[in-house]
Amino acid sequence: MMPKNEISQTKIKEGFAMTHFPILSKEAIELCISDYLKITKQDEATLVELNGFACAKEILDQFGPFSSDHIVVYAGPAQNGKNGIATALFLAAHTKKITICMPSLSAEGSDDFDPKQITKFYPNIEFTNTPTFGDFYIDALFGIELNQKPDDVYEQIISILNQQATTIVSIDVPSGVDADTSSCAGEVVKPNLTLAVSCLKPVHCTASAKMICGDIACVDAGLPREFVEKYAEKQKLAC
Repeated sequence: MMPKNEISQTKIKEGFAMTHFPILSKEAIELCISDYLKITKQDEATLVELNGFACAKEILDQFGPFSSDHIVVYAGPAQNGKNGIATALFLAAHTKKITICMPSLSAEGSDDFDPKQITKFYPNIEFTNTPTFGDFYIDALFGIELNQKPDDVYEQIISILNQQATTIVSIDVPSGVDADTSSCAGEVVKPNLTLAVSCLKPVHCTASAKMICGDIACVDAGLPREFVEKYAEKQKLAC
């Protein structure tokens, strides 16, 4: 795997189109997704699976193949962490080993996933709650869900991530950054690439976006474009 400071010059596709993706605030995204699930009668797990597939595909397109690499996914306790786990499942067939590091992980897992069942079907995936080092990192700690300063455990993980010389990809928003205001309450993950899932967030469109997010790629996770644009328009009218 190339050093992280060389990735953006050699691996990122130039001119990846972002101009046609709507910009939604955190509140607008929550309303959009809630209404979409009600209308389609799908559940949140289906949406997580679609998000994971879209992120894994973009990562493979940009950085693959990973045949001999160890991918480390740092996953938080909420929605972004689920997206990270789903991404890992779709990447499992394309890499030697994946470690999913969840600081809040318990032996029983959660209502959303069972580590024992996942590792049974994916023998090259392991779970841990302690920091792990690898060849490629995925930041799925907070995404747009950050609403306060990360506690000491997560700040330590962010610091460890930023010390690595290999590539970091953040899902949706680099952990530690507020998606609406671009403010930082503490240490922030400094990724090579940020994957904006389904729509852009305000942080992706600021003058400092490159410095905060690295390169930015929009990934289409299956939400109908017209539906997302409707909420972008509602957001404009409410301002």
